Amino acid sequence: MMPLRREMVFLDSLYAEHESGFGDEEYRAIFRKVAYQVDHGTWSEKTGYDFPALPRQTRGNDCGVFVLMYTLSMVFGIRFQFQEMDIPIIRQWWCLLLMERFQIDGYGHRFAFWTEAARSVLDGKILLLFRVKRKTTSNLPAHVQAVQDRERNDKRLVDLIITSKSAEKHLVDILGGKRSNWFPLKPRSQVPVYIENEQSQSIICDYIRGILNKTKTQLTFNDEVEFICGCLLPEAITHGISELQGLSWLEAEDVFLQGPIYHASEVEEFNRRIAREMKNLPNKNLDDL
Repeated sequence: MMPLRREMVFLDSLYAEHESGFGDEEYRAIFRKVAYQVDHGTWSEKTGYDFPALPRQTRGNDCGVFVLMYTLSMVFGIRFQFQEMDIPIIRQWWCLLLMERFQIDGYGHRFAFWTEAARSVLDGKILLLFRVKRKTTSNLPAHVQAVQDRERNDKRLVDLIITSKSAEKHLVDILGGKRSNWFPLKPRSQVPVYIENEQSQSIICDYIRGILNKTKTQLTFNDEVEFICGCLLPEAITHGISELQGLSWLEAEDVFLQGPIYHASEVEEFNRRIAREMKNLPNKNLDDL
């Protein structure tokens, strides 16, 4: 709540799962009443949708850490310079910050059971343990592991793009008239789908849309979605590949044009699935499929 600006900001790390951008309308109503008591004027409201590339939560129980980082960023007036993959180290940073600030000896016997361990953490002798991974009785199938590895690499690429100032500058330059191999737009069939994960696609497209909305462009286009998917998205991904893999622009462009690389086990699994489905259609011809 920002009284001087008569502005309320409702940030929810799971904002993308809610059409309104905030998951608890009851709390929203409470804060509206508080705001009215503070100032009877008209208050504006913002949610995660109003902040381009706002980091969001997709798993686990990290919502509290997200709220801490949202608040810290807004108090100091800085960009949201963290991603979900940074949460474990951010947890450690907050723990160390609190222990150093409030002194672990000041709580008497209440926290005596962990005081010695806390000192060891502060001295750098041990690392904080956040979560013990559950043991599995067997390894993941190769094709499942391959999918997870590709999604993990896609996430690294997306995180780099939306936090890289050079990537943003490149997109701004394209909008300003810098030559692009993807403009004028090409047929959709000629644009590779390099990132397959829908959530990663949504994150990067939202980020690009934010840049497009705040940047004057000399390029003319009829459909915003087609322009983003057909021009700005390929440019952003190629730039990200170049940075992430240390490649020249031409090399990165070749990687993008080749599309995602599939493991042999994925192809084998796909063939097995097709074979199973064909067995269930004994009277069908291939032309009927």
